[in-house]
Amino acid sequence: MSPLRSATAVQDRLGFTRSLPAMTMTWKNILPLLAWLLAACPASAVVRDGGIDPANLGKGVWIYGMKDATNKLGGHIAAVTNINSLMAYYKSAGLRYCIIKSATGDKLFGDCTVGGQLTSNLVSIAHSNNILVFGYNRSSGSNIVGEVAMADYVFNQGADGFIFDAEAEWESGVTHPWITNAPAQAWQLCSQVRANWTNKFLAHAPFPIIYFHTSFPYKEFGYWCDAVMPQIYHFSLASWPGIKESSSAAINWSDVNWRTWQSSLAGLPQTNYAGQPVAWTNAIKPITPLQDVYGEVITGGIICESAAAAVYPDTDVLEFTDYSAADPHAQTVGGYQGVNFWRTDTIGTNQWLNIIGGTSGNFSNLVNNLVLDDSRASYVGAWNAVKVFGATTTLPAFYGNFTTNGTDTNSFGTNYCYKAQGSGAAYAQFCPNILIPGKYDVYQWHVFFTNASAFVPFTIGTPGGTNTVLVNQQTNSGNWTLIGRFNFSSGTNNFIRIADNFTDATNFAIVDGLKLMYADDDLVLDNTNAETSYAGSWSTSTSAADKFKSDYRFASSAASATATATFRPDLANAGLYDVAVWHSIGGNRATNAPWTISFFGGNTNILVNQQINGGGWFQIAAARPFAAGTNGFVAIYNQASNSVVIADAVKFSFAGPLSPVAVTSLARQNDGRVNLSVNSTPGYGVVIERTTNLTTWSPLTSLLNTNGALNFTDSSASNHNAGFYRARQN
Repeated sequence: MSPLRSATAVQDRLGFTRSLPAMTMTWKNILPLLAWLLAACPASAVVRDGGIDPANLGKGVWIYGMKDATNKLGGHIAAVTNINSLMAYYKSAGLRYCIIKSATGDKLFGDCTVGGQLTSNLVSIAHSNNILVFGYNRSSGSNIVGEVAMADYVFNQGADGFIFDAEAEWESGVTHPWITNAPAQAWQLCSQVRANWTNKFLAHAPFPIIYFHTSFPYKEFGYWCDAVMPQIYHFSLASWPGIKESSSAAINWSDVNWRTWQSSLAGLPQTNYAGQPVAWTNAIKPITPLQDVYGEVITGGIICESAAAAVYPDTDVLEFTDYSAADPHAQTVGGYQGVNFWRTDTIGTNQWLNIIGGTSGNFSNLVNNLVLDDSRASYVGAWNAVKVFGATTTLPAFYGNFTTNGTDTNSFGTNYCYKAQGSGAAYAQFCPNILIPGKYDVYQWHVFFTNASAFVPFTIGTPGGTNTVLVNQQTNSGNWTLIGRFNFSSGTNNFIRIADNFTDATNFAIVDGLKLMYADDDLVLDNTNAETSYAGSWSTSTSAADKFKSDYRFASSAASATATATFRPDLANAGLYDVAVWHSIGGNRATNAPWTISFFGGNTNILVNQQINGGGWFQIAAARPFAAGTNGFVAIYNQASNSVVIADAVKFSFAGPLSPVAVTSLARQNDGRVNLSVNSTPGYGVVIERTTNLTTWSPLTSLLNTNGALNFTDSSASNHNAGFYRARQN
């Protein structure tokens, strides 16, 4: 047995260092310390098949009935009329996965039809649109064998994951007589599904307020699942006045319950199930918050299932997404990197726009919104801190501030700060960590405050200097207000400062929430832009109704290229870019118009049928690497059949940072373990995989690369005589 050594500090799950008293380590005092460490630092999530990282799921939606989903998403989105257009819309909305109802208990769920609605064809179409599919079962526990069969069915259709929608039916009581031993029955169900599908993604979606559901087997579901999706639904004002129907307050109450529950697991004794020792701290898994989203009901939109009775404010879903990302009390290591919404056909049109505007998770093709609560600011001078919401496990509470007569219910998060007029020497300052330099739209959120100033000075400091904008905090409370668009450098040298030198002397400045949204995603070059050049004979026309902007160019087709139109972007940042073109359609258009995409390290040639797919953006290349500046280009030639080729517009959409991920060192230790060093883009995840046969690759871990370089030790390598490794950016 290795000797015990003293420890003076450890890092908790929020990244703060906690001091521990110096002590002589004996088994009498080391056991409580080890229990505390297990609760504070649970094991990292395991990357599952398909590279699914339970701690980094991103955005998703739940589908109750496919017929209502494909009926224009409940009537809200006209372009969605079948499975393919549904999945294409999900992709355009920035979703990574959908969760489809597959069973109720031991019976397949078929919506308005007979048989299961989750099919291999549906999964195939979703995958062709780069959307993951998770099936879910409204589990009751009345037939364990039957429910295992439902999970088998879902995975046999090719689904990527399975969700146990386990709720009140699993709680002990006379209304559920089949639940005779909920922990043992949950263990039987989940362990068998895991045994059948050893490396597939599993999650469960329970009630979020654990205190009111103490007989539910949270530990057993948590032990076998990879993630938990608490149903943090709207709490009614009549039943829970302490929430004030605030999305932030609902998340906070859930946080308190999960923190208390996770901490309690460290003190539980080890359990043996079928001779297997179980440490209950292994039931602590990444949390992905789940919200109900109900918008306006469209006549004829829902044809199969019931419509939602409630209509919630459009901003609720935006606050839920943003506060999930900013939550300083998130009960998952690294914060909440996933969020999903119930249910897809009840989401209103404006609510969809807010879902599209929100970001979640760390992915190489996504520049996240930077969302900061007021606790992330540093303060100079005497600012007044107001606690708006708090909670115990049993009860949420609204505190507010007496100067506003209890009306400050719409804060971002659970608190805010305010200050009376001063000279400008007192201020609050945010210094966001910018990973991708470029232009960002800056927004601020302020709570309703009776005497808010109409002239609060927000000063934005960037490499180009400082800009001061006066913000009216008397309007648009409880929502994001645009301050302006500014060009930020990478790192933490930029700042947003809120000062107290406003002019309306009897009022107050408020510091609540701040958000930066990346605005350099798309660069569009029209045929008239200076970056577009022409060689050979091109003509200008305005006749086509589906042209981009006011006109377009055309050239007569020829057997060999005699005319070229070149679109050469001046890209501020190197990166991966999607390339799309716009052309007007017509019977005389070329069916094989030749385009060339010249990028960093190569060229792509593609023939485009200009008689179809016109009047909108048509993608011709995905994630091509471009260097910064004007070295890359996209060109069209007139070497084509039919009468003319059309040159109208080209769009470059940022798809992720440019990083050839590299394993920089590989060393085997004497005990067989292998140490790896990897370089990649800071701020993004890296998946490390190993194979012993160069055919089947197994994911070992998914790590967030915070500074460009990371190290990993493969302890399992000691069980193999040989191995090969690779790393990829997530």
